[in-house]
Amino acid sequence: MQEEIKNPSDQSSFAKASEDKLAELEKQCQEYLNNWKRERADFINYKKDESERMGMFTAYARERMIANFLPIIDHLYLAELQLPEEFKRSTWSEGFVQIKNQIADFLKKEGVQEIEVTGKQFDPNTMEIVQEVDGSEPGMVAEELQKGYVMQGKVLRPAKVKVSK
Repeated sequence: MQEEIKNPSDQSSFAKASEDKLAELEKQCQEYLNNWKRERADFINYKKDESERMGMFTAYARERMIANFLPIIDHLYLAELQLPEEFKRSTWSEGFVQIKNQIADFLKKEGVQEIEVTGKQFDPNTMEIVQEVDGSEPGMVAEELQKGYVMQGKVLRPAKVKVSK
């Protein structure tokens, strides 16, 4: 049962106290709401940052896997070059070349491209000089010793070349 307040000054002090308490609770409610909004924004930013980090990690892991795969394709190219003439038309060698082509196609699908170097000017961003040889035009690539590869604009491995001096 609620007491009746008979004195008008008691009523005004009660109303004042109630208004003060209400204002304090509204202020506290607003503070909690603002804190919640900040935490929500921080959480959304965290999720976005974490998603970007995972994307970078995935891209790095993919690059490392492809980079570790490059020596295999190098050996397949070398083996094809060393294939004796009498074996080049055999079904075994055709199967071998088919495997090499499938791996090359796989790399292309993954966004890996060979760096074109033969007959081009030396580019230190995509090539590594292994040897300088006498040639007609200085700074031109005379021979490619090992293929270089780029993936999405990033050099996975520079091409190793001989350059004219």
